[in-house]
Amino acid sequence: MSAGPLESHRDAADPGSVAARQVVQVGDRQILALSDGVMVMPPDFMGTPEHPSAAHDALQNQDGRVSLPIGCFVIPGETTVLVDAGYGPNDYLARGSLVGGGLLDALDADGIRPTDIDVIALSHLHLDHVGWVGDRDGVPVFPNAQILVGRADWDYFMVGSDAVLPLPDNVRAALLTLAQAGRVTLLDGDTAVASGVTRLDAAGHTPGHSVFVVSDGGERALLLGDALYCPEQLTETDWAVITDVDPALARRTRKSLAEDLRLNGGKAVGCHFPGLRVGRILRSSPAISFDGRA
Repeated sequence: MSAGPLESHRDAADPGSVAARQVVQVGDRQILALSDGVMVMPPDFMGTPEHPSAAHDALQNQDGRVSLPIGCFVIPGETTVLVDAGYGPNDYLARGSLVGGGLLDALDADGIRPTDIDVIALSHLHLDHVGWVGDRDGVPVFPNAQILVGRADWDYFMVGSDAVLPLPDNVRAALLTLAQAGRVTLLDGDTAVASGVTRLDAAGHTPGHSVFVVSDGGERALLLGDALYCPEQLTETDWAVITDVDPALARRTRKSLAEDLRLNGGKAVGCHFPGLRVGRILRSSPAISFDGRA
């Protein structure tokens, strides 16, 4: 691991968070699920008004902590797509609760260079999904990549001034540079973004949140971004996240995605699923199952 805020973090070797890595098989295609770092969940981060610590209670380990990955997904192909760009080499408020920096090393371990990425498809513009879009000076990190992002997220984070979690200055500068170069595409509705990769409109967590579906040979996997934070939300769709911009719409989106998976099948993984493990909803019951190999 390169020197940085992750190097001395207590979760640096944790396979459930910082060191999470999975290979997701979809037909003849593979998706690499890689972690950029760790998010340590506060007790009241996700739940219901009656039980605000529901997710923390369900996910905590033996020492009472919940350490989740900051997930990113590489979809190799004629057009190589990176879904989400982590948090970058940062430690939010120097608290150790949101720490990134591992993505480039994780890519390198799989023989992938920044120049190999053709498209960066951003689920949304929260800071732990865009950190490697630009370096500390605002220079784009992936020199050949086209950026894809929901138009409503661009309007909310880049044009408006009401975002509770505003973009870091370096990321904003990189996005403006890329936009001026014609390398930002704003997405509306459901649309194909690459061969076998489709964007679904999944607004709620943020105004222009996207879910990306990878399909091949009759199989599919849904890359959920933060539409669902943990596998339990596939059945506990009332569990809300305190960072949901529109909680009511986010809840409807969770219900819609869960129903889609129940009716149509497929794998599902979010950026913060523990260990980046893939879940499924069993059609015969509301239970969740997990692939052993993801």
